[in-house]
Amino acid sequence: MNRVTVLLAALLLSRSALAAAPAAPSAAKAAPAPAVAKTAPAPAAPKLVTVGPAVTETVFALGAGAQVVGVDDTSLALPVARSRPKVGYQRALAAEPLLALGAAWLLASEEAGPPGVLEQLRTAGMEVVVLSNLPTLDAARQRIRTLATKLGRVSEGEALVAELEADLKRAAARAASAKQAKPKRILALYARGANALMVAGKDTATDELIRLAGGVNAVTGYTGHRPLTAEAVVGAAPDIILLPGSSLEAVGGEAGLRLVPGLSQVQGWKLTTIEDVHFMSLGPKLGKAVQRLQDGMGLLAQDGT
Repeated sequence: MNRVTVLLAALLLSRSALAAAPAAPSAAKAAPAPAVAKTAPAPAAPKLVTVGPAVTETVFALGAGAQVVGVDDTSLALPVARSRPKVGYQRALAAEPLLALGAAWLLASEEAGPPGVLEQLRTAGMEVVVLSNLPTLDAARQRIRTLATKLGRVSEGEALVAELEADLKRAAARAASAKQAKPKRILALYARGANALMVAGKDTATDELIRLAGGVNAVTGYTGHRPLTAEAVVGAAPDIILLPGSSLEAVGGEAGLRLVPGLSQVQGWKLTTIEDVHFMSLGPKLGKAVQRLQDGMGLLAQDGT
């Protein structure tokens, strides 16, 4: 009897021990996965409205054309801009159509206005950047660099400036080779409506273009543009008539141009044309336009041009 009691006591003790012992884990817990760092999405490139042909040309040349959601009428001289929504004439902008495009920035030449509209755009949260449109080479360089910095495309801007400098260096060599000859007198005209030709005087984009090409502007008695008169043509005695391509079409081609009073009286002049945009402003392709004019002037090409 005592032996049975001892056995029962031993059995109860072993069960108690088992109950008190911690349960063995059924499986090792998996180590927590390392946290994955979340990368913030890159901010979307701002949508742009560009006003002024030199500004628009530069933005596209910098490779930011995909950001452009609107352009002004003068920018339509550039084929690359013609598919973009139009915002009207640069001096007569309206706030509502611009804001409806959802653009964050307005990049504009200093002709843009009226001032009250620009202020409305700023108040509505649009950033308005106004750039000089002085018809000088220095202003053209600065505009490229300012826009390149603003758009985060500094290296592209420096490449454009380098290309411009190289083109102008070649043009200067061509002009220097013709120094022994009498400089060509160039009369720069453009059509402003039907039967209305305008003449470019001093302090204009074409005046600078002519200077860089090694020619002489045939009209230096005033600044800006004035209507063509027969007397002015005869007094200018031009060797070259320079027109934008669209103006030549407007006057009926070279045959029509030779019937214009004054031009019909002056003998021996030759015609050359450049792209419309180069009549309005000095963009990043200025060097190419200078060389095109030199071709029309009959200057001998140098090695590498």
